Amino acid sequence: MKKLKKERISYGLGLLAALVIAAAVGVYLLFFTASGAPLTAEKYNVSGLRKYEAGNYNSAIKEYTKAIQTNPQDKVSYFGRANAYIQIYLYQKALLDYNKAIKLDPANPAYYINRANAYYGLENYKATLADYDHAIKINPRDGKLYQRRALLKEKNFKASQKELAADWKKAIDLGVEDEHIFISYGSYLNNDRQNYEAARTCFQKALKVNPQNSLAKQNLEITLENIRAKKANQI
Repeated sequence: MKKLKKERISYGLGLLAALVIAAAVGVYLLFFTASGAPLTAEKYNVSGLRKYEAGNYNSAIKEYTKAIQTNPQDKVSYFGRANAYIQIYLYQKALLDYNKAIKLDPANPAYYINRANAYYGLENYKATLADYDHAIKINPRDGKLYQRRALLKEKNFKASQKELAADWKKAIDLGVEDEHIFISYGSYLNNDRQNYEAARTCFQKALKVNPQNSLAKQNLEITLENIRAKKANQI
């Protein structure tokens, strides 16, 4: 009987370049007209959104402030102004506005997701994690939340593959197609579970997303060798 050859494979941390902070690309833009808001507040709110989308964040802040002065219960304007503060790295001011939006609408997951960005900017990683946990509790079908939570744990809590595996799997099951998630989960399946067939599928999916990913190619070759060795061992 031949000796089974098991090889460990590596996985990339690469994705918390995508979290750092999710403010630039990952801010959840949830803008809508606050129910019952006066027309003038709505006008300022729409103007603030247009300026935000144009990258004129300081002007957007001024417009949202006018909306809030017109209607202090306008949760959307607090949220919009907080998003603009995030873009110019005024995390403490953003945090205060997210808090106000959450107080007015505690069941909106987008408010917690974006407040997590403010906490991350302030290097309060425990609070960042708590907001991701809360957002997942409200909306457990959002695969990107599991992806973000795994990245946060990996980068800032030095979590192991075993600790992160559940979030990786959940993100994949919910349709997240990210090469780094596939590589990370595939390496866990290979290294910790010796589930080489499932690991192979993960690396193949990573290569489908990015055929030039050298880490996925390398890990797929190692996994295929592990599969061959396992079959030889069974003869």
